[in-house]
Amino acid sequence: MAEFKKEEVLSFLSGAIHDGCLVKRTTRKAYDMQFYQKNREWLEKSVLKRLEILGIRTPIRGPYKSCYYLKFGNKLLYTELKCRVDKLPKSRKLQKLFIRGFWDAEGSCPHVEEYLAGRRKRARIPLQIGFHQNGTKALLEEIRQSLERFGIQCSRVEGPISRPVNKKPEFRFFVYSVNRIRKFMEMIKPEHPEKSKRLKLLLENVSPANRKL
Repeated sequence: MAEFKKEEVLSFLSGAIHDGCLVKRTTRKAYDMQFYQKNREWLEKSVLKRLEILGIRTPIRGPYKSCYYLKFGNKLLYTELKCRVDKLPKSRKLQKLFIRGFWDAEGSCPHVEEYLAGRRKRARIPLQIGFHQNGTKALLEEIRQSLERFGIQCSRVEGPISRPVNKKPEFRFFVYSVNRIRKFMEMIKPEHPEKSKRLKLLLENVSPANRKL
C-alpha cells in the first residue's frame, strides 16, 4: 500500500465509501464517515491501510448486524471525498482505482461455492458480475461507459427497481461472459478477498461449451 500516492488513495476510497456514508453534523460541527463491510479483512487490508497512508488511524468495530465498520471524523478527508464521490476521476488509472473500490464495496459475483456444493436451485452458474447503486443511476452510467472504453462490454443500466429492504430504488448493470469477466479482473484488479475468490472459481468452473464466450 505504501506505493500508492494520495490521489490514488482518494480515488479508491471515493469508490469504497459507497458502501458507507459521509455525514456532516452541523450541530456539533462534525464531519463523520463510515465504511461498512461484512468482510473484516477487506476493511483492514484495503481501506484501513489506505487511511493510514493519509495519517488516519481508527479501530475496526463490530460486528453489528453482520457488518464490520470504520467510523471516524476527519474534516479534511470528508471534504476530499465529498467532492469526488459522485463522479469518476479524469485519468484512466484513477478511474480503475475508483471502480475497484466501488465494486469491492457494492459489486456482486455469483456464490460459486454454493453452486458447486449443490445448495443452489439453478444448475448452471451464471456468468455475470454486477454493479449496484441505490438512489441514482448517473454514477453507474459513468462507470459503465468507463468500462466500455476499457474494452469491457456491459449491459444497459436497469432500474429503478424497488425492494422492501431498501429505502431508495436500486439501479444496476452487469458484465457477462468469460472473456469480459477475465478482462475485468485483469484491468480493475479487485481486492475484496471473498469476491476475488469467487471470481477465480467462476472462471475455473465454466463449462467447456461456454469457455469461448
